[in-house]
Amino acid sequence: MRNIERMKNLVEITKIVTGADSFYEVKDLIISKMLNVVHPTKACVNLFYGHDYNYAHLVCSATLEYIPQLFKPDKKYGVKIDFDIYPDYIHESVEEQKVVIVENIFEDPRAAKEVELATNEKYVGRAVFPFVINHKTVGFMTCYLSETDVLSDDDIDFITQVASLMTLSISITEKNNGINKLINKLRNSVTSLNNASKQLYSTKDMHDYLKRMAAILKNSTNSSSCLLNIYNLDGNGDIQGQKISIVDPIEDSNYMNKLIPEIIRQNKMTAFGESDDLAESNGKKARYYLYYKFIIDSKTQLILWCISENKYTKDDQNTLSAISRQIGMSMQSYEYTLNYEKHRSIDNDLNVLKQQQELIMKQNNVKKVNGKDIFYYHKSAKVVGGDFHYAIETNDNVVFIIADVMGHGIISNYIVATMKGAFNALVSYVDSPADLLTKMNKYLYDEFDKMGVYSTALVGTISRHERVMTISNAGHYLPIMVDKDNELMYFKDDKKGIPVGILDDTKYENMELNIENLKGLLLFTDGIIELKNSNGDEFGMSRLEKFFLDHIDDKKEFFLDILDKTIKENTYDEEKRDDILLVTIKS
Repeated sequence: MRNIERMKNLVEITKIVTGADSFYEVKDLIISKMLNVVHPTKACVNLFYGHDYNYAHLVCSATLEYIPQLFKPDKKYGVKIDFDIYPDYIHESVEEQKVVIVENIFEDPRAAKEVELATNEKYVGRAVFPFVINHKTVGFMTCYLSETDVLSDDDIDFITQVASLMTLSISITEKNNGINKLINKLRNSVTSLNNASKQLYSTKDMHDYLKRMAAILKNSTNSSSCLLNIYNLDGNGDIQGQKISIVDPIEDSNYMNKLIPEIIRQNKMTAFGESDDLAESNGKKARYYLYYKFIIDSKTQLILWCISENKYTKDDQNTLSAISRQIGMSMQSYEYTLNYEKHRSIDNDLNVLKQQQELIMKQNNVKKVNGKDIFYYHKSAKVVGGDFHYAIETNDNVVFIIADVMGHGIISNYIVATMKGAFNALVSYVDSPADLLTKMNKYLYDEFDKMGVYSTALVGTISRHERVMTISNAGHYLPIMVDKDNELMYFKDDKKGIPVGILDDTKYENMELNIENLKGLLLFTDGIIELKNSNGDEFGMSRLEKFFLDHIDDKKEFFLDILDKTIKENTYDEEKRDDILLVTIKS
């Protein structure tokens, strides 16, 4: 009978572990379920953080009485306790990674340090079960035995299995924390990269742009020094000479440039590792290196090289790869822009591409939803832009997308067409906007990765029957919404994911809003927000919200006319203006 109960509880604990993102949320529940079917009535858990065995953090002590009075668990990640005060048999379990059972604390010399503790906590024996991940002990669980408690072989086997499941939960937590850190790092890097790329278009100062890139690279990888080099290639792909070299910090330029030839000679396009020679040469004890090579075009190669006193990880390598592709693509787009300015004769070709992009949006067969008109305003930059929207009717919903592809030119036009194709292909096979965005990202990632591009996007559904709007956000602006009382409406929170094409396993989330009281909705890309007048003032979000509130009752034709006039009045330099796209849903 007890074996059946153990098995039942083991199944329940397995479900708890596999269904939770964080060990800290389920640790007490796991202990409680374990103690329901074994003789020990008390247990606790300690963890080592960062493989630091000087301290054992007490993270679970809810079943104890005296010990929590000494070490109060008032912090999320447990109380920091000097590991030296623990008895020898616990050290033995941790070091040798084995289960250790002390049947009598008062007779076993390995337990001499805890006689007083055992007396106060009212236990006579103790069993230790280590948590081992990748051959390293990350913590341990101890079960306390009273005079009447007996651990059978079945009990030990059951507790060992529970300890294994707790180890799995700790591993899941570590991986999730790593992913979250990477995503936050990438979000910050993407924002900085985007701003720097736009600055490049406005100032046309490549040297300043690359200096900013070097600083972003250094911060994103937590490096002590970073070098960014661009080299000229000959017809055979061999390096002919250096075109530009940027080092951050600048005082490290001499030894970074002296050592870069060794990196150039490496056959690998990317690598990270450790070098004693590197540590001796820089005087900073920076012995770890990370580099990435990117072919910009047949005549140009980009090399990014970082050094640090701390080991680099695979996540750092992924971050460096994403940054290098962004730099390469920005330089390619910049070259496209320069060539355009030098050769005005390509205007006709670009106009054809513009017309193709306009056609993508004009092919929308959805003109109304819930009695409201859907119409758009689109004004491309001088070269072909990457803004687009599209809408499709399904049985019960109108499904729409608005996106802003990084950069300009032929590449962004190609990406627009690719995203529209993916949207069309997936819309009938998904249950929600989040599912559509997740599958679209998975579907497009390899193509985007090869081309070094990404795109913000907002996907949504508007229900014709339930009057509910569901959206999922991939790094885009949320829509501006106005209710029938002419007040702005908001989602409770913005579950903003990272843009499409940055990570291949990104999962997006849904946000729902009751729109029964909705009067109008405005979707937009960042072109109008970043529009600047002659004083250098940006148009901004607040002015766009006010414009929509002021003109929400205007007829479609007048609305579009006054919008066009407003944009022209707030555009000082047409050459530097970004794409502008606004999609309006209103009566």
